[in-house]
Formats: sequence, C-alpha cells, structure tokens
Amino acid sequence: MNPRRNNSDLSFWLEVTRIYGFPFVMFALAIIPGLNFTYSGHGGISWFFIPLCFPGVILQVVFRVMKGSESTRRWYMSFFKVTIPTYIALALPLSWAAVTSLRMTFGLQISAWSFFAIMVSPIPWWYFK
Repeated sequence: MNPRRNNSDLSFWLEVTRIYGFPFVMFALAIIPGLNFTYSGHGGISWFFIPLCFPGVILQVVFRVMKGSESTRRWYMSFFKVTIPTYIALALPLSWAAVTSLRMTFGLQISAWSFFAIMVSPIPWWYFK
C-alpha cells in the first residue's frame, strides 16, 4: 500500500477485501463441506491459522492509520469504525455455520462461542492457558 495515497484512490470494497479477506476465507474453509477438511479434529492446519485472523486485522488497522496522510487516516478511521463492529457481528452467525458444518462433516464438537472467540480475539489468549 502506498502511504501517500489520496482518499480518491481508496475504495471501500477493495479495502474490505484486502483487510478482511483472510478471515472470511478461513470462515469459508470451515463452512463449505469438502474444504473443511483443513479443520479436521486430527490437527487440521486451519486451527493454527484462525487465531491469527483478528490480530492480522488489528495490525493492518495500526499500519494503515499510522502510515497514511492526514486525510487517509481520517478515511481509515471512519472505515474501521464501521467495519470492525460489522466483522464482529458477522463472526457470530458465521461461527455457528462453521461449527455446524464441522459437526456434520467430522462429528467435531466445538461450541459456536469458542469458534467465535478464536475468530474475534485480538490476542490468542487460549494459547497461554
């Protein structure tokens, strides 16, 4: 990203894709049967990556706000005031869909709240238990 971009260069949907693309791909991998093998109960690789979803978003928030011009910073602050709460709100029904799919595919018993907590936690706190 060029930190000297103008507001006219910023596209809402392009930024949504850039910033939230990885978390939504991880949701899609959990929800879509056939692709959700990456979440198998026997050490699927996606369990390693999903704790990085929201910390990655937070790092992009910091990077984009700190590195931009004044007008770009204002645009990103408005952008994140809308998109972060939206991400958190969408994460709950997507988490329910993900665990339902995982339960039906593998019989894996995980609560939607646990999956949600992993997807929206800024710090992967469960690693330190």
